[in-house]
Amino acid sequence: MDIKTLLDNLHEEVSCSVCMTTFTDPKILPCLHSFCLHCLNEILRTSGRYDIFPCPECRKEVQVPSSGKLKDLPTNFRMNSLLDVLAIKECHTAGVKCGNCDKSSRHSSYCFQCCAFWCDECIIAHNLIKANKEHRVLALKDFEDQDIEDVLKRPVFCQQKHHEKEELKFFCNNCDVAICNLCVATIHDGHAKIVLEEAASERKIQVKSAIETQKKNIEHKKNVIADLERQCKQIEARGNAVKRDIHKFAENMISLIETKKKEMLNIADKQIKESLGCVRTQQCEVNRRVKLLETAVEKTETLLKRCTNAEITQLDKSLNTVLPEEVSDIGKQAATDLEGLRQFLFKENKTLLDSLNSDNIGSFQTFVTNTCAHQSTAEGKGISEARVGLELNFLLTTRNAEGEQCYNQRDCVNVEIKNQQGHDCATEVRLKDEKDGSYKVRYFLKDTGKCQVSVKINEEHIRGSPFPVKPKPRQFRHVLSFGQKGSSVGMQCSPYGVAVNERDDIVVTDTDNHRVQVFSSDGTYLRSFGRGGDKQGEFNFPFGIAFDKNRRSIVVDYSNHRVQLFNEQGEYLSQFGGEGNLDHQLKSPLGLSIDRNGNIIVADKGNKVIKTFSPSDQFLYKLGEGEGEGFTSPCHCIQYDKYLIVSDAGEHCIKVFDINGNFLYKFGNKGNRDGELNSPQFLSVNKAGHLMVCDRDNHRVQVFELSGRFVTKFGKRGSGPGEFKCPTSTAVLSDGRIVVADWWNNRIQIFE
Repeated sequence: MDIKTLLDNLHEEVSCSVCMTTFTDPKILPCLHSFCLHCLNEILRTSGRYDIFPCPECRKEVQVPSSGKLKDLPTNFRMNSLLDVLAIKECHTAGVKCGNCDKSSRHSSYCFQCCAFWCDECIIAHNLIKANKEHRVLALKDFEDQDIEDVLKRPVFCQQKHHEKEELKFFCNNCDVAICNLCVATIHDGHAKIVLEEAASERKIQVKSAIETQKKNIEHKKNVIADLERQCKQIEARGNAVKRDIHKFAENMISLIETKKKEMLNIADKQIKESLGCVRTQQCEVNRRVKLLETAVEKTETLLKRCTNAEITQLDKSLNTVLPEEVSDIGKQAATDLEGLRQFLFKENKTLLDSLNSDNIGSFQTFVTNTCAHQSTAEGKGISEARVGLELNFLLTTRNAEGEQCYNQRDCVNVEIKNQQGHDCATEVRLKDEKDGSYKVRYFLKDTGKCQVSVKINEEHIRGSPFPVKPKPRQFRHVLSFGQKGSSVGMQCSPYGVAVNERDDIVVTDTDNHRVQVFSSDGTYLRSFGRGGDKQGEFNFPFGIAFDKNRRSIVVDYSNHRVQLFNEQGEYLSQFGGEGNLDHQLKSPLGLSIDRNGNIIVADKGNKVIKTFSPSDQFLYKLGEGEGEGFTSPCHCIQYDKYLIVSDAGEHCIKVFDINGNFLYKFGNKGNRDGELNSPQFLSVNKAGHLMVCDRDNHRVQVFELSGRFVTKFGKRGSGPGEFKCPTSTAVLSDGRIVVADWWNNRIQIFE
């Protein structure tokens, strides 16, 4: 970087990413990130550890120096040089502090040998000293680019006490540290030493070699990324082609159905026309006969009015002719003739409808390239430990002598072994033991001839498989992650506590942003409340969070030593606590939960007790003061069934009490094996009734029975899906999915 570019970006170069101000006493970490000493001290204080703290930038763990003081971390001398350059650049506006009298002045000078600023008065005294006659002194107003480069190239001085003016000139191979002339004769006397330039040259060669290796690694990974990108494009192209085929097939089916529909409608129209024609003909005939009948009736009525009684009696036979008896049956006969004609209907093709409902319009198939036998792995140590590798699932079908599939191991003589693609991948050799009738079976991969599995079969084994079946522990699969480092809405900075309400909203304590954020169960940002401060509704590192029966959000305000209560909308309601060791006070509280009576259980970490408060914020009782019941660093306490369960990070264990606060037992100890813990944090109970423990410094979540028996675990160190960097809290959604606060990955992960 040239001087002009450096000066243009100087403020950014000399700003601490934690306090966002100009560096003071910059210290450099092993990961090469630099921070102010006071910022690192604060991070160590809030980390809950005394010997390790995370880098605020990359989250790598940093070991505290053996002295226990962070001031013994290496000083970033280049950053100090940049700070001097900043002072030179801004001397006309801010002035420069004299290295001798501490007075700030705009008219100062810089000594390149002393590496210090001098005011006009002190520079006179400096120049009068005989030892300083050869020193190069330059007024700040006269500085040019070359002079600034000389400042950046100034020598590095020893940090040992009383050696501050001695330049580092040698390197101690025994202690792996740069030293001065005085160190050579005192602290490092008798050690193997070389000139600093020589040691630096060796290191440069090593670093350049490492850089070249990493460049090749980067190039390789870029090639992998490019290949994956090509595969993505191929998948997208194939997917689009598949969707086009589906559309085309569906449209063809729709077109065919439309054609069939028109044919059926035409048939229906023809039938309707024929039926209507028949009905119309019958209607006309009936109308004709009705008119004849009406005429006859009219004539008869006229005769009845005009004729005498004698004439009427003479007309009896004539009336029978005019009014035939069968006329009254005309309507009935017509209705009978049309009865069969009117009854026509559509009978649906139920077989076709059922086929569409059950079989869909087609099938979606996936396929992979063939797996060769040498790509498949399976290994074991006898029947109790036989296992199958990830790349090969044995598809085992047991058959008897007639080739029929059977389910009794005594009748089983042949075993077909195929891989996931259905190809033969192994050969079976089976030897019968005449003493007990059992078989010793070995499976050899076809390509290599290598024996992969050796098992012993007898009739007591599970039906249909030569392997004994043991129930697998519950597995947890990653399904969703949301959040990234930042302070904008939806972004997070060190999320610590999570809770879930009855609507499955996920509430997160966004610790370093001093706020609480609310998300839907699919990770959609909904709202937030709180900000940094110590007033009502403000936070100074919120940690634990829970909901009570009144839907209030109850939040631990760690550095304000209190608990605050909010309504559903995030509006402040009340608070309790305050720094102190009295019963109603708190000191650095961490975790929080609600018991079955609605009481608030707080892990009072600083006072090393668990305190319980009523829903109206009144102190009720505490745990941890009885003999053998004390805590070193209590993080969280939950009530489940008839137990009170406490995580003690200081003792790396879980302690269990009865509902009356009587100590029962504890489980766990420091380590990284199954069932061992390293700084356990918050607790929860899943739908299966198992205790889930955030095993923070082992970067995993462990699952236990309430007795303390290890069940399973999920997660490992990393930043990929399903991996953790210090998980701190879990919560359970209504469908049983697990929500995990992934602290140093600045995100929330969900598992099922």
